[in-house]
Amino acid sequence: MNARISDLPRPLLLGLLGAALLGAVASLELATDAVAAARPFPPPLERPLPAGLTRMALSAALGGESRVAADVSYINCLQYVGGAWQDGFYGRTMEHYAEVAWLDPSFKHAVVEGISVLGWMLRRPDDAMALGRRAMAADPKEARYGAYMAALAYQKHLDPDKVIEALRPELARPDAPDMLLRLVGNLYLQKRDWKTAQAYWNWAADRMKTPEDRDFALKSLDAAQKHQVSITNRGTHAL
Repeated sequence: MNARISDLPRPLLLGLLGAALLGAVASLELATDAVAAARPFPPPLERPLPAGLTRMALSAALGGESRVAADVSYINCLQYVGGAWQDGFYGRTMEHYAEVAWLDPSFKHAVVEGISVLGWMLRRPDDAMALGRRAMAADPKEARYGAYMAALAYQKHLDPDKVIEALRPELARPDAPDMLLRLVGNLYLQKRDWKTAQAYWNWAADRMKTPEDRDFALKSLDAAQKHQVSITNRGTHAL
């Protein structure tokens, strides 16, 4: 979808939200004991409440419908982050992602996306670390949260090689956020490793999920190629 969710006509937007909610409800109703056993998390009310918890989320948790509410809360989160400039540079981003993670700790894509958005798009590493710590407390066996936390720590210490090393296992995952793919590619450009940057951006362009991110990848690939050609030409003239 090229347009942002917030740009859609209101009737279409309501229809999409309704369809998502119905799908979530159907998914919940069709869940088996095996699926439930695969998510051995305590009920949300047995975990610390995040700041800014909405009435909808609290009511759903009280009613035993937290997984359905997590889907709806995530849709609200995408609308907020993908919308216009809001309340002091998206000041409630942490609250939105923390609510999703509180409602359903198994919603790992939302968690790693939230860490990426907070840590690298909005440049709020402390909030990103806080979200990661909350996710790890609820699901300490999930190793990928540790990778994101390590990358944030190395980023704060300005060690791009360590950041890339920490995030390398995440890059091949099909649900790796576009923000993460862009981050690693930008690090190769900052290191002026033009040859590696070309190979990386050529690969990443096919992984990007939105037209905007694919366009960014192709422009970055073009920039890396031009730098590499310039270096090659200088070497040829020097002979």
